[in-house]
Amino acid sequence: MQVLTSRLDAAKLFDIQTYQYSEVLYLADTVAAGTEKLGRVAISNLGHFFCLYVTGSMTTQYDLGAGATDTGIDYLRGQLRDGSNNRPLFSDFVPLHLLLSPGRRKSLAAVGADSQTLFYPLSFEYLFPANSDILLNVKNDANVPNSYSIALHGVRVLAGASVRGA
Repeated sequence: MQVLTSRLDAAKLFDIQTYQYSEVLYLADTVAAGTEKLGRVAISNLGHFFCLYVTGSMTTQYDLGAGATDTGIDYLRGQLRDGSNNRPLFSDFVPLHLLLSPGRRKSLAAVGADSQTLFYPLSFEYLFPANSDILLNVKNDANVPNSYSIALHGVRVLAGASVRGA
């Protein structure tokens, strides 16, 4: 948006926000050692959700023989699905460090730097229908539990609404 060269019409912006507005959906879970778990976030009947990009973090715990420690290695892999039709949005399970920024969430007891300190969200555009779920099937290849947190940034589009002047 070029504020100094554009005229903002507040009335029109408020009108548009009656039918669509920015929203963030949050999904967080812990996956037990050596297992697979399906996480979900509901798209309510309020309206469709047009995802624009994804951010998130995950833990990197592993037991090397003296209890769980933060190794900095990603043991979580995930496959995103559209819950309305169970359509896989990734063709396979993708290591979460390839998808999530800022990435690794360091254990409080660990030393060393986070593995991904730059914050570049993954551009991921997809329209999820109202009354459905966003599904994330996650596999944990570690021998201890690991957790993840994901924020899906996008636009809520109210069901059945159309924007005047569009």
